Amino acid sequence: MESKMIKNIILIITYTIALVLCIIKFNPLISGLGNFFALFQPLIIGVVIAFILNKPCMFFHGLLSKKILKNKNFSTSRALAIVITYVLFILIIVILINFIIPQLIDSIMGFINNIDSYFINLQYFVNRTTDMFGIQRVDLSMLGSFILNYINKLGTDISKLLTQVIGITTIVLSFVTTFLISTIFSIYLLAGKEILLCQFKKVFITYLPRSIYEKCSYVYHITVDVFSKYVIGQLTEALILGILCFSGMIIFDFEYPLLVSVLVGITALVPVVGAYIGGAIALVLLLLITPDKAFLFLIYLMILQQVEGNIIYPRVVGSSLGLPGIWVLLSVTVGVGLGGPIGILLGVPIATVLYTLLKNDVSSKNKKVKQKLK
Repeated sequence: MESKMIKNIILIITYTIALVLCIIKFNPLISGLGNFFALFQPLIIGVVIAFILNKPCMFFHGLLSKKILKNKNFSTSRALAIVITYVLFILIIVILINFIIPQLIDSIMGFINNIDSYFINLQYFVNRTTDMFGIQRVDLSMLGSFILNYINKLGTDISKLLTQVIGITTIVLSFVTTFLISTIFSIYLLAGKEILLCQFKKVFITYLPRSIYEKCSYVYHITVDVFSKYVIGQLTEALILGILCFSGMIIFDFEYPLLVSVLVGITALVPVVGAYIGGAIALVLLLLITPDKAFLFLIYLMILQQVEGNIIYPRVVGSSLGLPGIWVLLSVTVGVGLGGPIGILLGVPIATVLYTLLKNDVSSKNKKVKQKLK
């Protein structure tokens, strides 16, 4: 009994010391972890690519094995499924590079070149509105000067960056090399994921106590389930919302349909609040361009979000992550503070995993308490 108590005390002291050191040395610890993960960057990116492409690959694998090859050869159907998945993946990247990105750049450059006239239009609209309601006029010249100076500074920085050809070439080559190696890793992971998972399972069963292994397995399955729903759900929602937004803007003749639709689609990757953030930014842009149409766009976007969120999204994606809106907002806020854009994307699924684990644990303990009371 005494030895068990001493063991628990030592464990508590060790945990406390480790926690204090993590708090005191937080920045060096994060920097060290960043350097460590940088060594495995191609593998980590490969895991991310494989995770994203896993569902499409399994869909094609099931289709080939059941409908075409009739379960004759597992390896052949898996290989064909991987080839089809990556051909579609590369095709999407080619379309983005050759069609969407150049038009997007043209839209951005057109917006920057005409920003002076846009501010004149906005000032006229504000003056007309204030005169209508008998309010004192608002001078937007300071805001316009600030934005113009910022854009000019940004353009100067980009020009300086473009002069550093050698550095940019090195970065591009490094990115291409990393991407190719990561793609090879992802192919290996998709081809032999069953074998890898079986090997990991054997290692954990061998070296971990049974109770700890079961807890780790439980956390693993919840994490994979949450991240799978998050990736598929948010990518599908963002794609649908972006396409519908673009189609509607073309039909109603709104300005810069591609720029605004891409902006709305990208921000929609953040659950609940993302589409509203994108809509607010798009509204500000359209207020500069055509203030009269901006409010029509706002009405259209609100209707679109209701239709997409209540009708299309549940049918295409299924149930949501199950995280209440207040925790979504908190996880986004904390995520952007800790990790910037990546923190925004990862904050919600991580918070969902913690929320699910806590909810299940509380539910389990409540059942035990009720059983004891009986």
